[in-house]
Amino acid sequence: MGSDVTVRRLQAGDVEGFRALRLRALLDTPTAFGSSYEEDSALSEAALLARLAGASAVFAAFEDGAMVGMAGFHPQSGPKRRHRGLLWGVFVAKEQRGRGLARRLVEAVIGHASQHALVMEAGVTVGNQFALALYESLGFRQIGRLPRALFVDGVFHDEILLVLDMEPSAPEV
Repeated sequence: MGSDVTVRRLQAGDVEGFRALRLRALLDTPTAFGSSYEEDSALSEAALLARLAGASAVFAAFEDGAMVGMAGFHPQSGPKRRHRGLLWGVFVAKEQRGRGLARRLVEAVIGHASQHALVMEAGVTVGNQFALALYESLGFRQIGRLPRALFVDGVFHDEILLVLDMEPSAPEV
């Protein structure tokens, strides 16, 4: 914890570190993500690289060269939905939590997203009060609840749906 942590957008050379942290996240907190360890472990390098390219982006926190947290943005496509995007995959390694890294990561995603969307959507599994409080403190507002959004280990989990209205700053839509 004594080292500085840097947050930056991931590039193609980061794909293996991204894969490793993503798989760790899916094992660590399976109820926080819409995909499973099995699904993501089968993704090709090309599929992972697509998550890092163009308007899509993943930001990561690094300490002493190790990737310890991440958060992603994915824009919607098509003329009727391209003004919207999704915050996804927010994760900070357990031993790094409580240091403000998730806030820094989500702020980086918001900064990037504001150049590509007018509205950013997010979801939080019911019971994840830390994530909900963080998102609300950054301006997200609750817009609904999706019952039975996830089915993990024989248990259904509801999801709180959130939205962040961003200032129109000439997005590339």
